[in-house]
Amino acid sequence: MSVWKSTLAIIFCHILTGTASVTTRHLVTVLDPVDIAFMRYFLGGVSILPLFFLFRISVLTKILLLKIAGLGSLFFALFPFMFSWGFVYTNAARGSLVLATMPIWAMLISRAIGHENINRNSLIAIGLTLLGLSIALSDKLMMISDNGVLFKGEIIMLFTAIIGGIYVTLARQILQEVPASTMTPLAMLAGCVCLLPFSIVNGIDDKLAALTSTGIGLMIYLGVVAGGLAFFLLNWVLTKSTATFATIFVTLNPITAIILGYLFLGEEIKLNFLMGVVVVFIGLGFAMSSENHGKYDKVNGV
Repeated sequence: MSVWKSTLAIIFCHILTGTASVTTRHLVTVLDPVDIAFMRYFLGGVSILPLFFLFRISVLTKILLLKIAGLGSLFFALFPFMFSWGFVYTNAARGSLVLATMPIWAMLISRAIGHENINRNSLIAIGLTLLGLSIALSDKLMMISDNGVLFKGEIIMLFTAIIGGIYVTLARQILQEVPASTMTPLAMLAGCVCLLPFSIVNGIDDKLAALTSTGIGLMIYLGVVAGGLAFFLLNWVLTKSTATFATIFVTLNPITAIILGYLFLGEEIKLNFLMGVVVVFIGLGFAMSSENHGKYDKVNGV
């Protein structure tokens, strides 16, 4: 049952972060990407800050605080900057596909530091989810970005995926000492501190004042639900499972964005997308099988 709890939590997490793509498409017309990232993580961090005080622990040392702040700066400041920068030079399909390599880097890093063993089902799961996403996005992969700089965006997005792999691996180590209710708000607010100077230079106060009621509502949703709740779930899952398992489900992000684009933006869904989604979910089934075997082996001392 614990595997199902973790699975449902990480599915919900990545569906929520997938909705952030569609929400950001509206907000990016009035706010710069750095402003959106700052507000998302500020609202997200503040919204779950009560959990920090409610479940406050006494073992929060200065070393732990520095580690959390460092990872927060990495994932909630550098990661969104690289993510936005990458899409300047590539299209959404190719960028999403490269970002979906995150579980590979999480697995390799976890293996290198002795946190996780590489098993066959995990490798099959990663391979199938990447294959499925490639099929789902096949009609869009050949599109050229407006900038048209070959491979620059893909290289940037590759480093973004590696940053994500580093975060989930090291965060999982910290989350063995502190709960997700402590780690999440502190890490998000640490990222905000890094983003704040850039937002001030961009004149974020004037831009926020110009937001319509719809924009304000979307910004609150992006911060509280697709920010605070989503990343709390990610960190909670990391307390229960491996970094590889948590990141394999990242393929749900672009799939969710495409479905919402179809429902609300009039974008077309083709047969290759449906075929790719089936392959992705077969891969996620292997991921669950791998997680089940890992827990069985752990219980039996294997």
